[in-house]
Amino acid sequence: MINLFTAVVLSSIFCSVFAVRPEIVDDILPEVKKQGQTAYLNCSVINLQSPAQLQWIKQITPTGLPEHISSDETVRVDYVVEGRRKYDVVKYRSNNREMYQLIIRSLTETDAGNYTCQIYLPNQNYKEWPQKLGELTVQIAPYIKAASAAIITVQEGENITLACEAYGYPLPNITWKRVDGSPLPNGGLQLTNGIYKIYNVSATDRGQFICTADNNVKPQVSYTVQLAVRFAPYCTAVQDAVGQIHNQRLHAILDCLVSAEPRAEVVWYKENSTTLQKELIRDNDKYTLEQQYDKRLKADEKWYTLTIKNVVGSDNGDYYCSAKNELGKKQAKFQLFEVFDCRFNTHGKVPST
Repeated sequence: MINLFTAVVLSSIFCSVFAVRPEIVDDILPEVKKQGQTAYLNCSVINLQSPAQLQWIKQITPTGLPEHISSDETVRVDYVVEGRRKYDVVKYRSNNREMYQLIIRSLTETDAGNYTCQIYLPNQNYKEWPQKLGELTVQIAPYIKAASAAIITVQEGENITLACEAYGYPLPNITWKRVDGSPLPNGGLQLTNGIYKIYNVSATDRGQFICTADNNVKPQVSYTVQLAVRFAPYCTAVQDAVGQIHNQRLHAILDCLVSAEPRAEVVWYKENSTTLQKELIRDNDKYTLEQQYDKRLKADEKWYTLTIKNVVGSDNGDYYCSAKNELGKKQAKFQLFEVFDCRFNTHGKVPST
């Protein structure tokens, strides 16, 4: 009897206060905005009258507790960002509806989440209060936390890991490429992964690698790592067989490309055809030793030339461009041979035309 009497009394009180029960109509459309922008969540109600109140609640906050943002048009939290209130609530009326628009300014990552629009009904169990959930997504442009140093130096043959940590919302895709567009050491032009492992590093792997993070929220960001490799010299003969006419006061030029890190000491030798011993060549009246410069060369590449002046028969034979640094020694072999002037026949006369 007591419970029945209590229910009747409460029902009478409710009916006397609220002629018609207030309701939230329509779903709250999800809002997607970029960091720094302003978000708008709209909650439409009918039959709302005092003492009922329209409340906005943020479900999860940095403290882990819900936050009561507003009651009707009164904002209960006193946050100011960039000289303006963080939150505002504006009421719009249309026919028998009222829309309460929650405005959230200067969005940050912590603003993302669920917001509840609820109607506070005094003397009613809160579980029975009308409510709708609205979701706010805050897109965060990618940013990179560089996990690898800007310059990494390894020795040829070692393994290396390039790491790039990127954050943002949605979670960014991370790709590794070479700055010059050449293929990666593992093949292919790009690798989609924040961790890039290069095994058995070779001298040709040296150069700049760029990590790019992109989640379709502008701007995308990138980070560049310079991979320096210490390696024994590599010697390459630009042309390993060179011919020249004898006894015509003509010169022969041998070109040798040397790459090394640290820089190599480069010397030239001629093989003695009788003893087969390599004899050191010095800069003198017979030979000119030079280093050429070309902007297309990398920092650890050098171009050396040996000019053999006034070529005669005894100059024929094998020549060597030898490079040495603390990590090793390599050489390139050249052959100088005689060619004949086709303008003259065996009698030394110019052929008739």
